[in-house]
Amino acid sequence: MITKPINTNIITGFLGVGKTTLISQLLAHKPKDEVWAVLVNEFGEIGIDGGLLNATVGDNHASESSKKQPAVVIKEVPGGCLCCVSGLPTQVAINQLIQQTKPDRLLIEPTGLGHPAEIAKLLTSEYYQHVIKLQTSICLVDARKVGDPRYQNHDTFTQQLQLADVLLVNKAQHYTANDHLQLQQFLSKLYLQHTPLITVANHFTDIDLIQQILAHLNVPTKYRCPTTAQRLLGRKSLADNWFSSEPPLSDIDAAEVSASGFIHKTNQGEGCYSSGWIFSAVHCFQFERFMAWIDTVKIDNVLRLKAIVITSDGVLGVNMVDGSLALNELDDTLDSRVEIISDIPLEHEKLQQQLLACLLN
Repeated sequence: MITKPINTNIITGFLGVGKTTLISQLLAHKPKDEVWAVLVNEFGEIGIDGGLLNATVGDNHASESSKKQPAVVIKEVPGGCLCCVSGLPTQVAINQLIQQTKPDRLLIEPTGLGHPAEIAKLLTSEYYQHVIKLQTSICLVDARKVGDPRYQNHDTFTQQLQLADVLLVNKAQHYTANDHLQLQQFLSKLYLQHTPLITVANHFTDIDLIQQILAHLNVPTKYRCPTTAQRLLGRKSLADNWFSSEPPLSDIDAAEVSASGFIHKTNQGEGCYSSGWIFSAVHCFQFERFMAWIDTVKIDNVLRLKAIVITSDGVLGVNMVDGSLALNELDDTLDSRVEIISDIPLEHEKLQQQLLACLLN
């Protein structure tokens, strides 16, 4: 049974602003005696961020190997559906995380293109009123983007700022004085000039900064749910049906590939398009070919490219935002995953043929 509501935080921010990096650092410094759960939503249909998070918190899992339950549990909901209150996958995912892990804290990362007010509305609905305690919502923002009309005029971007209890002004090491000024002017335009700001210029490697953010997580949110009662999944409340007949987490997360050994999925919405692939572990990418392919995609000025791929030189993690590329070596993966997000329609067939040409024969 539930003994107390679960402390829950929403962590938002536009594409590539550093949400996954922040969450990985929070997990690394969480109280050792607590179990934390993370629900990650991605705009694309493939799901990569969960794998990256699992890789970064591997030590946490290893330290808990003697226990029945890991200290960190991560689940993904791909396809940009998390912020839709009527979306059944969202409710199923939250319920499974709570019922099967009974966490001390739940972190929710909606897609950078999702409407966070909808997930806040869901979490504060009557259905979750005895189960979830919504606390500080954190929004990461890159001040260099504020002057771009694609951001200024994007409803999701402004809604993320409006929902935030705390703003993390990330990647500040790259800012000019004008970037800071533009951010302040834009926040004033939205009547958000009094929202607390924390400037981050060190990729969240400063332990004192992480401790400051962890302290903010325990402050109640300013968000107040609309008064309209909600009945979700046909139940009076989650507490009334604690033990669920829903399938285990792994049953939903498993990827089914075709006879060719890969699948391709696309998504579009909020003015953006995604194209993603999952390759079974029997496929191995030739490292140099794959890196050359990334260079061709980089020239096309895509908004985001993420990948975890099995290569001839090991497991490679790739994160590219606005042409800036970050690579890291991972210990293991069950399959290879590649996702591209752009604000213009993608040439799916051309991209797929290029990827297939990167495979070892």
